[in-house]
Amino acid sequence: MAKSSNSSRTSVPENFVFTGEQLFDNVLDTVFFLKDADGRYLVVNHTLVRRCGFTNKAELIGKAASEIFPSPFGESFSGQDRRVLNGSSTVNGQLELHLYANGTQGWCLTWKVPIIGNDGKIVGLAGISRDVPQLSGPVAEHGPFAKAIAYVQDNIAHAFQVKDIAAASGLSVFQLDQRVRALFGLSTGQFVVRSRIEHACARLRSSKDPISAIAMDCGYGDQAAFARQFRKSVGVTPLSYRDYKS
Repeated sequence: MAKSSNSSRTSVPENFVFTGEQLFDNVLDTVFFLKDADGRYLVVNHTLVRRCGFTNKAELIGKAASEIFPSPFGESFSGQDRRVLNGSSTVNGQLELHLYANGTQGWCLTWKVPIIGNDGKIVGLAGISRDVPQLSGPVAEHGPFAKAIAYVQDNIAHAFQVKDIAAASGLSVFQLDQRVRALFGLSTGQFVVRSRIEHACARLRSSKDPISAIAMDCGYGDQAAFARQFRKSVGVTPLSYRDYKS
């Protein structure tokens, strides 16, 4: 893949589309796609087709995310695409909660970069979204790391730092981060964010508590900070998520 002078922008040779599509068709935990300058799907892999509840790729080609995913999540994804396509941002390993056609949800790390044409203009975007694995097997089998998980879960309503988790687990900050990355593909900070947002989602689905109360119970000092992090992670506001899931 040839790169332009801007490291965040990528030029795609003509033969890349077929090769990339064929390669990612065999990667079950990763969504792959190419979109045109209007944010419409040009190339997708089978994983994305299944996640969207379709049976073949043709059902997605030519459509934007806002036409595929339920409101308000589709509009959020299309908005993210527009920011990449107008050159204002890229998406680099962003932790996101995705909702699937069968009603389940899962965490992903997402990357999106613009595709640059021969004239130097943005002609589309390329992206992948890789599943973040859940912890498998009894937590106790993971030894000191189990203490780290328990600390996060027990203190989800409080502010704490990575060094506090490390101290509770008996690991150094470096050792803890290496364990988290090996198990989840996340930094320790991202793992904490995932834990807080998962807790918030559960509260939003199961209760009618005020958003401000849920924010405090999930360790956020104020509702605005919680809303910003929730929207960054889920793509919609806490209230929109509650309305969608109710």
